[in-house]
Amino acid sequence: MIAVYADKITNRLRYIFELYFEELLKLSVSFTDNVDVFTRESGCRLNYSHKNFEGNLLIMRPHDLLFQNGLKYQDLSAVDCDGQLCLFHSSNDSFLPFDPFAAGFFLISRYEEYLERQFGKYGRYPARHSILSRNKVLAQPVVNQWARMIAAKLKEFHPELVIPEPEFDFLTTIDIDNAWAFKNKSFGRIAGASLKSLLKGRFREITERFRIWKGEGDDPYDTYDYIRSAYKGKESKLHFFVLVGKSGRFDRNISANNGEFQSLIRSLASDFSVGLHPSYRSNRVKSELQKERKVLEHIIGVPVVSSRQHYLKLLFPVTYRRLLKAGIREDYTLGYSETIGFRAGIASPFFFFDLKENQKTNLRIYPFQSMDMTLREYMRKSPDDALDLVKKMMLEIKKSGGTFISLWHNESLSDAGIWKGWRWVFEELTAFATALKDD
Repeated sequence: MIAVYADKITNRLRYIFELYFEELLKLSVSFTDNVDVFTRESGCRLNYSHKNFEGNLLIMRPHDLLFQNGLKYQDLSAVDCDGQLCLFHSSNDSFLPFDPFAAGFFLISRYEEYLERQFGKYGRYPARHSILSRNKVLAQPVVNQWARMIAAKLKEFHPELVIPEPEFDFLTTIDIDNAWAFKNKSFGRIAGASLKSLLKGRFREITERFRIWKGEGDDPYDTYDYIRSAYKGKESKLHFFVLVGKSGRFDRNISANNGEFQSLIRSLASDFSVGLHPSYRSNRVKSELQKERKVLEHIIGVPVVSSRQHYLKLLFPVTYRRLLKAGIREDYTLGYSETIGFRAGIASPFFFFDLKENQKTNLRIYPFQSMDMTLREYMRKSPDDALDLVKKMMLEIKKSGGTFISLWHNESLSDAGIWKGWRWVFEELTAFATALKDD
């Protein structure tokens, strides 16, 4: 048991201390604002205040963040700690030169995103605006690393303390934005796409499109048998998210009323976890989210509790409040489209803390670190370079513990056209992650 003293036990303080100690370090933690109670504690003690106590204990002079209400702009001046740029300076008698509890809360709550006024394409928060990006530590799971720093200091004061070693895990996720390139699409959509090809002089495309549409060839997006084979025996490590919303400018999947599409979804759900891919439209039309969840539940016959936003469209706290209201309990949206890395500075799942309500919710956030489109389109990496880059990030997670979550699409595993060579990356990363987990 880690006994923590603070002048005031706030929701923010309880949330971040429980995350560090109970979730990341697997240690029990208790809190008190009573000096006499804390003085009588005989085990591991942590003084998170400006008071002084006698005896063997860790001291962290706190930043005000965990005792504040509401939102305000914070001083984000960098603090050096073993060569890493950190947040929120502490004091000379603190066990670290920065306050990892305030810093961790700032990152995980996505405090900076509540204050953002300039959003990028599709209304997404730009990675370059993040303090982690500005401090050049976006590719590091800093919160997990800080947890290990805290653990090391605890061991210095209490060598008998048993702290579990960090554990690596992985999860592969696949978004189905478009179940098939040509199959099961209406004649109107095929004709419209063919007209565009005609205007661009792509005559072979037209022939190929109609040939596959008539069932005379393999659809390039139909990679489901391959995916099944690649994850045979590892079914629990794969999670699909399916777009079943109404057709629109940004929502172009097969109609959820299509029998073949429903059969595909049921087939996948028989072996793998299947969640909702809320449509782009659902961000504008509030009632659509609940409707889409019910459509998917009707198809697979079980409650749908997980989701990932289409186009990674995420606005704090609006999006997560809507998900909670719709009955979603797990979300996998938190990551960047334009670069790989740790958007919240953490490689582990955590509960969403609503800053405006100033309370922890029961929505579990699973942050992802890497997306196929990010590597190929935004970062313009070759398959070889992408593999090396992501492996380095996975090794960082291995050191401090956490879960590597990658995002793929069924079309990116076609091994054809612009995706030639990326199936190899998928296989190599899966093998590398499996080896790290088994090590």
